[in-house]
Amino acid sequence: MRRAGCTAAVIGALVLATGASNATSSQDPYCTGSYGGTAPRAGAALRFGVDPGIAGSAGGVQLPSVPDDPARDLAAVKALRPGGHKLVVRLNRLFWSDGQSGIDAFRKQVAMYTRAGSDVELQVRYHPPQGEEGDIKAWAAYVRHVVDSFGANKRVVAMTITNEVNVTFSPNTSDGAYSRAQDALIAGIETAQAEAVRKHYRQLRFGFTYAYRFSPQGDASFFSYLGAHGGTPFRKALSFVGLDFYPGTVYPPAMTPGDTYRAELAQAAGVVRDCYAPMAGIGPRIPIWITEDGVPTGALSDEHQSAALQQLVQAAHDYSGAFHITDYRWFNLRDSSSSSPAVLIGPTFSSDGLLRSDYTPKVSFGTYRRLIAALGARATKTPRPGRARGCGSDRRRAAAVRAARRMPCARSSSPTRPSSRRPARESPARDRR
Repeated sequence: MRRAGCTAAVIGALVLATGASNATSSQDPYCTGSYGGTAPRAGAALRFGVDPGIAGSAGGVQLPSVPDDPARDLAAVKALRPGGHKLVVRLNRLFWSDGQSGIDAFRKQVAMYTRAGSDVELQVRYHPPQGEEGDIKAWAAYVRHVVDSFGANKRVVAMTITNEVNVTFSPNTSDGAYSRAQDALIAGIETAQAEAVRKHYRQLRFGFTYAYRFSPQGDASFFSYLGAHGGTPFRKALSFVGLDFYPGTVYPPAMTPGDTYRAELAQAAGVVRDCYAPMAGIGPRIPIWITEDGVPTGALSDEHQSAALQQLVQAAHDYSGAFHITDYRWFNLRDSSSSSPAVLIGPTFSSDGLLRSDYTPKVSFGTYRRLIAALGARATKTPRPGRARGCGSDRRRAAAVRAARRMPCARSSSPTRPSSRRPARESPARDRR
């Protein structure tokens, strides 16, 4: 059933779907087991990211939001990324219904961020055009076109295909409200991977997102459907399972005395890894990406949000080996509403930003930057093709020659012995990205 706007009915549905307001991580009625006390085991450094776009409003329509300023978004992303570290920009809400105009708009964003040195992940929404809901063949053609439109850019590293298909009442934020959304998820991932292989876009990874604990019984049905109808082709095409997780807002709807954000992250990751993923036949080699995680300000203070972010990020790192977590995205960069804190409603996700709607930073902005520097994956330099400076025309060949001869890369005024080797052929100077 679809509803318009973030009304009291929608907020009530969120609470009913996620369980009693006093729920904690100690019990899970559909997936037995408590993971809050799991022994931590860290894996490799996490690849961190952030969403710079406006948050979607729960329900059928988008609530009024303060418009984005692309230049200020870019400046904020640059300021958030510590030198020498990766930061993935997650661009959300690429709707099928927006067609080519949506793709063109996203191309501009992708070009802006990748030119600045950021990797990009795209959220590719099922959200069908009028008259095409349930047409999986047409949807697959759209997904193929998206891969073709962005895959040649080596800094476009991932796509989440569909969004939160287990959520059935909020078409603005989630795809489960539309018919055959589960089939769209399966076909979309299989199609995207096949097209990436065909075009040799080796950097691309494809996965789906799951909204944690919207309906425990429905969630089990959702993962079971993927297992029954996806099969081996789907699992081979799948690169990650995305976990969208909002403790204190969605599930649990309120943090109770004695509960911690750290324990809730371990519980969410454990439920996905040990309970739901096996229902879909998804084994432990497929990583969990925390694709959305957020805590609002407004009812909570800036300091509370910063402390929560610290707990959540540290927990993602500490449990990364235990639950095979490789990626973490904070949702999101900036608040989408400038309303007074008294009227901000959690499920609108409008005040989870690291910045206020006027782009002034909250405490959490600096906290996240420091955590990325301490726990984040290091950036790798992508060599640019073209003429090298100094010795030789090919940087890699010149470096190998220097290493072999133990000579500095510098021109000398003193005479040198003529080389009998044939000069290396110069590569054309063009940008292959």
